[in-house]
Amino acid sequence: MKISLKFWWAIFPLLFAGWGTSVVQGETSSDRPFYEYKGNYDEEATTLKKKFFKKFGYKLVDLERGWAPEEIKVLHEAFDQLPESLYHLRGLKGLYRLERIVSNSANEISGNVPAATLPSFSTIYEKSSQSYKVFIEDQDLRVEFYNALFYEDRADLINIVHHEMAHAFDFVNKFPSFSDEWLSLTKFRVLHIFAMDGVQDSDFLYALVNDPKVSNYAPVSIRHLPTYSRQNPQEDFANSVAAYIHYPYFRYTHPRRYQFLKEHVFGGREYFSGGSGSETFEEWIFANLENARHDAAWNEIRAILVEVSRGYYPELEGKIVQWLRETLGVVSVSSDKDRVLALAACFLSHPDSLNLRRDLIRAHRMTVQDFLKDPRCLRMARDAFEKDLSTWAPANLYFLRENGNDIVRFVDPILVTAHARGFDTDYFWRIYVEGGEGNPFAEGRKAVEEGGNGSVQVDLQGTAFKPFTLPEGSVLRLELGARRMHPRTFKTLESQMATIRFVVQPWSHYRGPHPPRIQVVRPLRSSAEFH
Repeated sequence: MKISLKFWWAIFPLLFAGWGTSVVQGETSSDRPFYEYKGNYDEEATTLKKKFFKKFGYKLVDLERGWAPEEIKVLHEAFDQLPESLYHLRGLKGLYRLERIVSNSANEISGNVPAATLPSFSTIYEKSSQSYKVFIEDQDLRVEFYNALFYEDRADLINIVHHEMAHAFDFVNKFPSFSDEWLSLTKFRVLHIFAMDGVQDSDFLYALVNDPKVSNYAPVSIRHLPTYSRQNPQEDFANSVAAYIHYPYFRYTHPRRYQFLKEHVFGGREYFSGGSGSETFEEWIFANLENARHDAAWNEIRAILVEVSRGYYPELEGKIVQWLRETLGVVSVSSDKDRVLALAACFLSHPDSLNLRRDLIRAHRMTVQDFLKDPRCLRMARDAFEKDLSTWAPANLYFLRENGNDIVRFVDPILVTAHARGFDTDYFWRIYVEGGEGNPFAEGRKAVEEGGNGSVQVDLQGTAFKPFTLPEGSVLRLELGARRMHPRTFKTLESQMATIRFVVQPWSHYRGPHPPRIQVVRPLRSSAEFH
């Protein structure tokens, strides 16, 4: 195989990371776990481990930290909700308990990682066979659980366990997330990533990137931002499995994903009863909202808004905010109703939702302190956005040339929140020729005033301050940042810069076929376990 590794870490730093890792974006964990221990529970833990192994087929392995009885009980509860297709997975020897993830990456936010599924893999186009391959690292399949998991709320903890077991199912079943059917229905596309010292007949890396024109990938838990599923097909698949179990509107928002999982993962098992099947997502949402309003079931309304928040639905959210205004009325008739519905509005990222909350404060029906005591509202609050979220750099940054245009693609996980708080966003970029002078070779900006789903594409020539042509064969460095500006207060906030290095070659072809017909190559020592 003609693979040159020079500079690959610089242009593609995330590809070799552990693929099951789930990093928290936004909300922080509780200050204390949901359990406390006073004494030695070894005998109870041993009994619970045996019971777990007998039912589900997995050993609970103590490593840096031993499994506590309460941890095993909640894990048992989580596995009880899974279909039997995720029990007794061949090759999954055990579930491991560690303090924290072991990472060689200086960029890993290891303290916030609750769980991970290993081994990792590399995606490489093999020139000799003209095929797209996934090379699995030579490690045993394993699912690891860390301290951060057991600081989560019970519902989030169970959701995370299901997410990781979906990764394990994906691995054992020859990666349905890489299958032509999954890639076709999710619209991930192959993007070629050439080594900067590569030649025309070299092997090269490839990535699978989301489509900015698709408003919604798999719905996410409230601990993540909506762009989480856009990272790669594996995260989209795992989030879809969790959605199938936990989110009642998944069958309406993602019917093709739902049907795929019903057939290939859940064996026909379903977790929620729906309507007649002829309703749209919006019709089903408003039917449930009206029923809840009729019954004065304010917490049910909150639960519906939580489900809407798992995706990007700006028009629907605008209608829901108006519905909330009508439901709240012009005067307070119930402090409980005001409190529940006002806090529920924090799950809506439409700018009118912020105006609604401000109006409730001005009318003395809620206080700022009421909102700041709620974790979700705190996450959407001014200080959280301006002092923390606004500094996050764009992620998943790629360069490609398409139809003669030079393009940069990336994910901005904060775009929705910025728009919700009334900020417009400018993306500013600069390109340098390495080894040249210190001034940028080209620079430009793109303005975004209407918000968006967080997946962004910038035409470099179309947004440049002056015409330019990228030199072929030179190592180039592109820096890109986000500038948030409020049109009324003129406040300006800038993110950290994201950087990639790349080379434009006359023989480069950035887009791969669709579908790519990817082949999974397992280590020789473990290949027999999965056939």
